[in-house]
Amino acid sequence: MRNRYAQHIDFSFMEGLIESNKKWLGCNIDMCCERHGQFLFAEWKRPKESLPTGQIILLKALANNPNCFVFIVNGYAGPEGTVVNTVYRLYNKREVKAAQGLEEWKSVIRNFYKWADNLPSPNKS
Repeated sequence: MRNRYAQHIDFSFMEGLIESNKKWLGCNIDMCCERHGQFLFAEWKRPKESLPTGQIILLKALANNPNCFVFIVNGYAGPEGTVVNTVYRLYNKREVKAAQGLEEWKSVIRNFYKWADNLPSPNKS
């Protein structure tokens, strides 16, 4: 997404929608990429910003899918620039340090793409 003016969706319309689980809401993920049926997700959080419980549940569930690579990026990207402090991958029910700094994060993304690019495309018949 390149629109710096885009706003997050307000999912408050869903509050109480599911009678048996009134806290169940929609949630956004900051980054989603796909290559040959493999997915790279990243949630970006500024320093000292925490993940809501529901988002943690969602990201861990995605991380348990063998076709999903899920990362938590401590940093930000916006009009003021891009800063990446530490990147963690959610893997085997724990967080594993994956990168330190923007250049290492770019390398993780390139490696994911290169790896997935060598897989057969699920869209080809």
